[in-house]
Amino acid sequence: MKKKDIKLEIGKAAVRLANKIGAAAIIIVDEKYVQKDLKTKIPVVISQIEGGIEGIRDDLVINLLSRASTRIDKMRGAVLGAYVEESIKADDVVVGIVGGNSLDAITVCDVRGEGVIKEIDKSADRANPEVIRAVLRLALEIGYEGKEDKRIGTAFILGDSDEVLKRSHQMTLNPYHGHEDKNRDITIPDNVESAKNFAQLDGVFIVREDGHILAAGRYLDIDARDIRVQKGLGGRHVAAAAITRDTQAIAITVSQSGGIVRIYKDGLQIAEIAPTIRFSHRS
Repeated sequence: MKKKDIKLEIGKAAVRLANKIGAAAIIIVDEKYVQKDLKTKIPVVISQIEGGIEGIRDDLVINLLSRASTRIDKMRGAVLGAYVEESIKADDVVVGIVGGNSLDAITVCDVRGEGVIKEIDKSADRANPEVIRAVLRLALEIGYEGKEDKRIGTAFILGDSDEVLKRSHQMTLNPYHGHEDKNRDITIPDNVESAKNFAQLDGVFIVREDGHILAAGRYLDIDARDIRVQKGLGGRHVAAAAITRDTQAIAITVSQSGGIVRIYKDGLQIAEIAPTIRFSHRS
């Protein structure tokens, strides 16, 4: 049997399995997989290398351009990306088609078991998960793209905003002061590019529980003694971790040195995400 025909049969088997177990999506991790013949109404997520895949049905596909090193990492990145895109939920199950030159496999992923998603789901009492996802997506985009081909570092302090404001001050004029709520809502795609521009400012973003950005360029007045972060991380990460120890906020940071995204809660790092995902569109 020709390799193309084998991949087609694997695709059919994956669709049958997805239908049987009620999968919320099928994730394809194979840059050479031709998806146009996949007969299904189940949403399909493509985790692909730079350059794209031919034959993609745009009505079913979220493109996640990934530079992760392994196929499993690409699949995990696609699961996280689909969750951030709100195409799947924390309590969903997804089927994966993991392919390569000599190895093809069908996998099943319990979304709630993925570490980052599990921690976001557990933090729903601190902020709306939709808001956490929106801030995480923005952080991942900044980590992957930087700004004008230059790496930038920043941090988003999310939730318990009244307490966070009390424990911080402006380093520069607040670019969000006086703006209407609709222009400060991080869950609205039209507001993302301005946030990326303001990410170049020194200081951090303060984001209210409902997703409204209250300030950028904010300095955290916090006692960071006894806070431990990974060796080599700077003051922004220490301060971000410390503010989550002293308040009910969550902090999401982007490292300037490598674009790595980290999440802090209760003074501890609860997640670390390499900048391997680039979302190809915003809806």
